[in-house]
Amino acid sequence: MVYNVPKGSELPNKKQLRKVFLDCDVDDNSVLTEEEIKNAFDRFGSLFPGFRAWRALKRADKNKDGCISLDELDNLIDYAYKRGYFNVG
Repeated sequence: MVYNVPKGSELPNKKQLRKVFLDCDVDDNSVLTEEEIKNAFDRFGSLFPGFRAWRALKRADKNKDGCISLDELDNLIDYAYKRGYFNVG
């Protein structure tokens, strides 16, 4: 089951977020495309996963290559964590 936590609630540990993002890497190339990030935010229950993926790329893609590498994954996780997205099960 997937939830979006209200502000002030306890957030999950970031390992859960990492697992979901890596599970969405469907071609298993250790690079997350915008579509794969969109799928992750969809699993998190985002109302607008496409927008959320676009925003996440703008924030986390430090080298501006249009995808998230393993070096940038922590930036993506921090972005999702700060917005209360997480996967419980």
